[in-house]
Order: sequence, then C-alpha cells, then structure tokens
Amino acid sequence: MLIRFSVTNFLSFKEPTELWMVASNERIHPDHVLRSASRNHPNILRMAAIYGSNAAGKSNFVKALKFVRNLVVTRPAPEAKIPLQRFRLDAACLQKPSQFEIEFRVENTNYAYSFSVDSERVLFETLQTTTNVKETLLFSRKTSSTGEVHVSFGPFFSRLKEKDKQFLSFIAQGTRPNQLFLHETVERNVERFHPAYNWFRRTLHLIEPSTGYRFLELRLDTDESFRDFLARVLKTAGTGISAVRTEEAGTEALIGLPEELIADFHEQLSEHKHIFVQAFEGRRFAITKRDDELRVLKLTTVHGNGDGTLGVPFEVHEESDGTQRLFDLIPMLYQLTVSQADKVYVVDEIGRSMHPHLIRMIVDMHLDHANAGKASQLIITTHETNLLDLDILRRDEIWFAEKRLDGSTDLYSLSDFQPRYDKDIRRDYLVGRYGGIPFIGNTRQLRLPAMNSTTSIGKPEEGNVL
Repeated sequence: MLIRFSVTNFLSFKEPTELWMVASNERIHPDHVLRSASRNHPNILRMAAIYGSNAAGKSNFVKALKFVRNLVVTRPAPEAKIPLQRFRLDAACLQKPSQFEIEFRVENTNYAYSFSVDSERVLFETLQTTTNVKETLLFSRKTSSTGEVHVSFGPFFSRLKEKDKQFLSFIAQGTRPNQLFLHETVERNVERFHPAYNWFRRTLHLIEPSTGYRFLELRLDTDESFRDFLARVLKTAGTGISAVRTEEAGTEALIGLPEELIADFHEQLSEHKHIFVQAFEGRRFAITKRDDELRVLKLTTVHGNGDGTLGVPFEVHEESDGTQRLFDLIPMLYQLTVSQADKVYVVDEIGRSMHPHLIRMIVDMHLDHANAGKASQLIITTHETNLLDLDILRRDEIWFAEKRLDGSTDLYSLSDFQPRYDKDIRRDYLVGRYGGIPFIGNTRQLRLPAMNSTTSIGKPEEGNVL
C-alpha cells in the first residue's frame, strides 16, 4: 500500500508537495482504514480522491508517480538522458535536480525510497525500512560529478558472507550514473531488494485517460471467473449489454493490413504469447498463434430487447465511449474486489466519458470490499463532485490540487479545514471555500463585435488580420 508520496521540482511541483495516506483520527468510516497489526506501523487509508481545476496539477501528480515507476522498472540505455521535466516557471529550478520520496508497505514491512536526479545522472538514492519509531538503512547511493557511483549499506551488510559483500560491491561499481541502483540489484538477482522493486512493478498500477486494457479478449477467452464478473458489472451499470463473448474472427479480419505488418505479427509472436492490435476506426482484436497459424480473437457484446427474446451482436468500437471506458476499468475493479492480490491503482480523470453514477459504483464496490482483508487502494483524480459527501468519503480521503500565484501546484487535504460532519462539502467546494476550483474571469470580455447585415463573412476586409 502507498503510505506517502512527495515530489519536488517536477512539472508543476516546485516546492515539496505530498500526498499522505496515513489515516487521521477520523471517527467515520472506520472500515476505510487498513489497521496495522503493530503499533509501530501506521494505519493506512484505502481511498483518496484528488479534486482541482483544469491545469491545477492533478494529472501531473499521476505523471510524477509514473516517472518514478518507469525509472525503477526499466533500464535506460547507456549515455541516455533521463527524461526529466523540471518546473519551468522559475529559471532557478531548471538548474536544480528533481527529488522524489515514496513510502509503501509490502506485507508487514514498510519501505521508504527516495532519489534525486538531473537529466544526466541519479545524484543520490536511498532505501530504508521504517516504523513509527525508527528507520533502518538498506543502502545509500551517491554519484559524483565525474559519474562514479558510491554505495554504502546498512547493518545487514556486516552479517553477509564475504563473497556476498564482494558481489554487492561489484554491482555498485557496475551501476551506471543514469540508472537506479535498486533496478540494477534486481537485474543481478539480489533477493533482499526484490520486495521493494516488485511493489513498483506488480502492485502499483497507473491508469491515464487514454490507457486501454490490452488483454481483455484473451482474458475473457480463458478466465471464466473474470468473464462472469464483467457480465455482472455491465448489467449493474445499465449498459444494455446482456452478454459478452469472444469469437474467432478469422484471418479475414487482417485483410487490408500491409503484408509487412502481418509479417511483423509472426515475428512478435515468436517472442510473445499474444499481441493486441487496434486499427480500422477503433476496431480491436487479439492475435495468438496456433500450429504456426494466426488466431484472431475479437470481443463481441450482445444487446437484448428487454425480454430476452432478441440478442443483437455489436463490436466494442460500436459501444458508447462511456461503455468502452468501463471495459478498460473493470479489470481494475476485479483486482480490487475479487482477486486475492494486493494492488494500488491510481486513476487519472476517472470520470472521463462516464456518468457520475458509474464512478460512484466503482468507488462503492472498492470500499464495500474493504473488510475482506485486502491491502488494496484506489486513488483517483476527478471533477465528480457527487463524491464530496462525508456519507461516502472521510475528510482525510478528500484532497485538493490548487495552483499558487507562481504557477506551481499545492496539494492539501480536506482534513486541514476540519469541517463538521453535517456540512454540505459539495456546496462549500463549489463556492470556493476549500479552493481547488477554477477562477473564471469576466466572460463578457470574450464577446466579439456584432456583425451588421452588410458585413461580408466570405473574407476579411483588406488590411484586417484575424
């Protein structure tokens, strides 16, 4: 689970800006909190909703998390630049590094991981285990101005065998300036750091507005439990879909694709079990290989007439944008409510193309399963004000992103205002009591001069510039 995340000098975040998922002393919705088995570990919230006007920085928060995850799980090419986007509205920030700090829980261990980077190298990097009372160093890395990487280790190092000490020192020497030591240790199969690395790779999932779920056809074809869950959710959501099925489209579905692209499919399938293709005005299908022949699967929805006497098939691209968005989010919902794996999902603009009732359904389904013993979280950015209700969320689960006068993003919680439990949070937010809403100027200034009946609209008068 995510405990906290702090970002400095990245995109719209100039000063250290932090999302804090440690539960406060709220009395309401105690089931929204994962209680720690030890007093030395904090209790963690299962949910957070971040509000804010357009361009306030909500999406930049998700991009900052994505930057951290990508740098941890991927290995940059030698001499490659680190794709850093510093705060640009202050010239001094362009000469400073960016810094990221993240705390998270893996089973019963809390980790604190931080690093600072410029476009050339990782300046420093640390990994610790933490409790409420102490921090224990696992490793600390620094990179000199000449590109030399120096790593020091915590108390565990002295208990290692001499050959293991030498191996860790060898890995440190082989770590390039532009890559994280955490990634390099996992590449070299140092098991001690696998849990921290795997949290980024397997537990943390980021869903942006344009993110699609690429394995839907294959999963429906092979996973009966997921197929039944998908059908139930679509029915509950009132989409009009009575059934979902996969069917073999045949290689005629590939007609019209260039020969070199089909040859590329064969080459990719020699390395992967399946590939996903989206083409032809949004049509989508999955391709697998069987007996050296391409097998093409497509997803079909079935709509009935209400009494079950008629079933009309549709392709997914013929469904509404909201239904297609729901298809992309249902795998997340399955992981949060049915699967036994612990996950952290961060969804940017969860309300894109979807009705507010569907957003409420997703939030309710996640929180209704909070007592199942799962250590999973859902963090969303949204404009959907119907969630601003203390009958739905706690005060410490509601956050606001607001742009400061210097153009940087500030992030703060509703708990900072301590509104009474009977307050109309939604109304107070819309009138600006908590910030995080757009300031709209005088729209009358946008009015164009009125045209008279003799004005030509075919082309501007000579000398005028539009």
